[in-house]
Amino acid sequence: MILAGDIGATNSRLAVFDDNLVVVEQQVYKSQEYKSFKDIVCKFLESYSYPIKATCFGLPGPVREGKCKLTNVPWEVVDATELSEVVNSPVALLNDAEANAYGLETLRDDELVTLNAGSKIPGGNRAVVAVGTSLGEAVLIEVEGRFHALGTEGGNADFGPFDQLQWELIRYTQSKYKRVSYEVVLGGQGLVQIYNFLRDTGYGVSPLWLEQEMQVGDKAAAINNAAQSGECQLCVQALDMFVSILAAECGNAAVKYFSTGGIYLGGGMAPNILKNLRQPLFVENFINKDKMREFLQAIPVYVILNQYTALQGAAWYAKRGIS
Repeated sequence: MILAGDIGATNSRLAVFDDNLVVVEQQVYKSQEYKSFKDIVCKFLESYSYPIKATCFGLPGPVREGKCKLTNVPWEVVDATELSEVVNSPVALLNDAEANAYGLETLRDDELVTLNAGSKIPGGNRAVVAVGTSLGEAVLIEVEGRFHALGTEGGNADFGPFDQLQWELIRYTQSKYKRVSYEVVLGGQGLVQIYNFLRDTGYGVSPLWLEQEMQVGDKAAAINNAAQSGECQLCVQALDMFVSILAAECGNAAVKYFSTGGIYLGGGMAPNILKNLRQPLFVENFINKDKMREFLQAIPVYVILNQYTALQGAAWYAKRGIS
């Protein structure tokens, strides 16, 4: 049996897979309710007694020499050696975007939605841009028939504004963040940040009913729902701006990682705004890179619908280690 996990700032998913990567048992835990990741693993193992052959966890943070300090969860360092003593098996740690990249090998065609058909080159680099609580990026490369995922911290690269409105967004955002990265404007609260900017700088009026809804519920979800329904034009504008910036960063990933095998949009946010991503606005901003325009037109872009891709990727990586 294989133990795998996809750990996030909100939820931690743990599952046991058989040798065919079929889920045997799975549990979801609220990350912030536990003092450490080790506590979550111990809690999971209380209800599971089968011997574990190999273990792999995808974590939101940089992994160095088997250790990871998570970027958005207030835990101590997660240590593979310590965890191996708990699960009684070898433990591998991956960056969560890296796990997402390995998960591409587990996806069916019907778990992908095409935004730009392009012309995929077999064996070409494939890049993942995962939009959730944070912004994760990784690239999957093939060398002599063997796949290798390279985790990055690309989401923490400096945000590069394209037009005057985006320059104003940077200036506004710097009142709260001294340095504005792509994660700040595209991470979990990025849509809220853009909405607040447009509202506070006079680009639209926020309706009272929406302000009340945002006070008691998930702000980003409220803005997205109002944009999708067309009930609030300020929300529509905020979501369009979010999509434009996301498309530009996907284009950045394509040129940085030479992603001739495709760009794959993962994370929880992309499926929730799929209707907007399928509009011409996304592709227009994706390919808008001057002399790279023709190159980008040929890059396929997909949205991943399977929310368990990173979990499956961690299991796939663990299985490869014992195959």
